[in-house]
Amino acid sequence: MTQAESRTSPLRSLDYLNAFLDSTEVGFAYFDAGGVVRDCNEAIARLLRTTTDRLIGENFYDPRWARPRVDDSPFYFDNPRDVLAIDSSKAYSDVVVGFNFYDAPRRWLSVNTYPVVERGAARGVIVSFTDVTREHHRERMLRLFNEVSRCVANAASVDEALRGLVDALVAVGGYRVAWVTAEVDRSSDLGVVARAGEVGYLDGLKFASDPARPGGRGPTASAIRDRVVRVVHDVSHHEELAPWYDRARHHGIQAIVALPLEIGERRAAVSVADRDIFVFDDESVGELEGLLREVELFVTRVRTTAQLRASLAGSMAAMARVTEIRDPYTAGHQTRVSTLSAAIAAHLGLDVELVDQITKGAALHDLGKIAVPAEILGRPGPLSPLEFEAVQRHCDVGADILEQAALPAVFADIARHHHERLDGSGYPEGLSGDAVSIEARIVAVADVVEAMTHHRPHRPAFSVERALDELRAHAGVRYDAAAVAALEAVLAGGYDLDA
Repeated sequence: MTQAESRTSPLRSLDYLNAFLDSTEVGFAYFDAGGVVRDCNEAIARLLRTTTDRLIGENFYDPRWARPRVDDSPFYFDNPRDVLAIDSSKAYSDVVVGFNFYDAPRRWLSVNTYPVVERGAARGVIVSFTDVTREHHRERMLRLFNEVSRCVANAASVDEALRGLVDALVAVGGYRVAWVTAEVDRSSDLGVVARAGEVGYLDGLKFASDPARPGGRGPTASAIRDRVVRVVHDVSHHEELAPWYDRARHHGIQAIVALPLEIGERRAAVSVADRDIFVFDDESVGELEGLLREVELFVTRVRTTAQLRASLAGSMAAMARVTEIRDPYTAGHQTRVSTLSAAIAAHLGLDVELVDQITKGAALHDLGKIAVPAEILGRPGPLSPLEFEAVQRHCDVGADILEQAALPAVFADIARHHHERLDGSGYPEGLSGDAVSIEARIVAVADVVEAMTHHRPHRPAFSVERALDELRAHAGVRYDAAAVAALEAVLAGGYDLDA
């Protein structure tokens, strides 16, 4: 096809071009050099929730067109005429901008400019607008979901998880303010337990589950009381929020959604407010509800874990008590070894969770003594070889019990190996060097100093300095040198061995 023929093809025909402009989903508008809309197609009117007649004559420099980019930076440049390529004649490609024109819900549009140049100067510009709202929304919600999941997974408590939730809603979700309101001690009072963003909006606000009380008829209280989602698309048209409209306007809030949340036995709600009206559509609300289910699962997991820990603590205390009943002369020994081991482990800078496991394992390290005859445990004189062998078996017996109880493996390791020595002179397996775990090494040091400084049937208590002399003399040979040094530091800091 020749160049002349191409200019007469349907692509160049005004009829075909008009048909294309009327049917395409891409919005087109022609702006003159002053930024005034001189022509537009139906698609851009649909995108902006208006009509072509209303759009024509609008000025691009009107503040209503100056919407933020995805990162909240302004769409306008230093010279707004450059945006339309009037001064620069420079085309802009795929600039994603949020529009709330004519009080319609925000739409995210990809903007492309095509300068109309005559005799070297821009006489106007054709701008195309492609709706990317769904893509933008999905990407933002994916980032928000990932951040909330990360915060919840790494949270050490329910309160920390709730703080992570509201922080993510503001920092990643881009919402104006987010807060969690919950029942206070099962009363009708409601209190804010976590908040982020434009929190000045919440200062002085009252929330109550009773609709007859101040703060009892808004979306937050209603969501908690009725266990349903409450959406306020436009605060200025919501009668129940009329007393707070000036406050909301001052803090740039126009829409609010409140979603019910279960925090254990307490009823609660997560409230999210934004600067634009109609932002909380069905899809957005559904995705926010999905986020909250993640948080509720975490709360359930924390409560279950707490219950299991309480049950474990009770069982451990019972087992420790049984040991002490069998060996009254060492009453309190396991508890004292436990607290001292914790102090040594913490001084060594071990992970908090490992310190906790050492503390619990040390509290049961002599559990196996329930299998040693009471007359042997209380014997004031020296033991025979067979009797001493019976005492040594307490290590394996205790470890076997703890293993069968399906408790953390470190408990059984401490019970079995707290009498092992680095030079292989210990029992029951004669382990040496790195074969003895750091947990067992720490408990071994605590066990020796506690035993030496307290009365036994066959000898009186030694002084603390005498016990330290024993440990120093064999540090690095029988006993872990770092654990011995940590023990000395702990005692120098005022630790009471009788506590």
